[in-house]
Parts: sequence; C-alpha cells; structure tokens
Amino acid sequence: MIERLLTPIKNNKGQQTIEFVMLLGVIASLVVLFFSLFHKELAGGFFTIVGYVLT
Repeated sequence: MIERLLTPIKNNKGQQTIEFVMLLGVIASLVVLFFSLFHKELAGGFFTIVGYVLT
C-alpha cells in the first residue's frame, strides 16, 4: 500500500521542466511588479538620457 502511494513521488519525469517554468513565472512576475511600481521613475530616467544624447 505504501509503495503505491509513493509511486507518483518517485516518478519525477518532467520535474525539471516544471521547475524551470515555475522559475520563469516567478522572474516574470517580479519584473512586471518592478516595472509597475517604478514606471514613472524609469520613464523619467530614460527621457533624461535621451535628452543628454540629443543636446
């Protein structure tokens, strides 16, 4: 009975793919959060750099 319950745990086929997708999801959500929190500061910095380049 115990072996039957542990069979899905032992079967780790595709585990690396799922871990990679989860990691990408966490990174993507952090990037979106960062840009949503600091979009005004980032845009201001970008336009400041463009202004320095054009003058």
